[in-house]
Amino acid sequence: MPHVLLALILHEFKERLRDRWVIIITILFTLLAIGIVNYAQQGSSDNSLVLAGASMITLATLFVPLVALILGHDAIVGERERNSLRLILSLPVNRVEVLLCKYIARFMALTISILIGFGLAIYTAEFEDNQALLTLLEPTICLGAAFLSLGVAISVFAKRQTTAISIVITLWFLLVFFFDLGLLGLLVITDGSLSTQVTSSLILMNPAGLYRIQLMNEFANAEFLQSLGLVMSPPSVAQIFMLWGVWIVGPFAMSAIILNYRKSLR
Repeated sequence: MPHVLLALILHEFKERLRDRWVIIITILFTLLAIGIVNYAQQGSSDNSLVLAGASMITLATLFVPLVALILGHDAIVGERERNSLRLILSLPVNRVEVLLCKYIARFMALTISILIGFGLAIYTAEFEDNQALLTLLEPTICLGAAFLSLGVAISVFAKRQTTAISIVITLWFLLVFFFDLGLLGLLVITDGSLSTQVTSSLILMNPAGLYRIQLMNEFANAEFLQSLGLVMSPPSVAQIFMLWGVWIVGPFAMSAIILNYRKSLR
């Protein structure tokens, strides 16, 4: 059985590497990341490294969730539409193992995409403290893993692939764009009466918000954040670890339970 699982992972991984949308977005992400660090290097400001890091965080918040959701959206529903899911399950594997193999393979492809984008940007950068940019990698991979888990969950619940892609695009807009606008609207409606703790909790309910808070507090100093108007209580390391665990494991576990107990594969 381990040989069958490994074969499924390798087959799925090769298929994901040939996904044209993933290739296009990865190339665009890489070019923009390189452009950001090179543009920041030209400035004479003492905060050029911090500004480069903040810009790369914003870039990753836009592109990584999109790549992850695209990678995950057709994991199960795509196989059902091609009538190949029953064929895969005729092998000595169960439904949860198939889902896990697909997640692992797609996570590997996503990690390579992130490493290429940030790796080439960091390699071309010439900051004195170039190692600081490496702090972006681990949280960015966690961000991708969380959105990939959401994408895989959508692939389990959706009945058609077109429905799945519509849901992931809507979810991307909601979590990446409209969530912050909604929070801003809430602050306006309440006339800024929400406490810092409540605001921080609301932001942490979104994996993109968790990513931004974690890296802004690690990458920039408190004075720089205050100059941007960002004053909030940063979560502890234990809280960050727990929240990433919830976002990564939660949607996948829920989708695995639903898939395992679903009677029909259609």
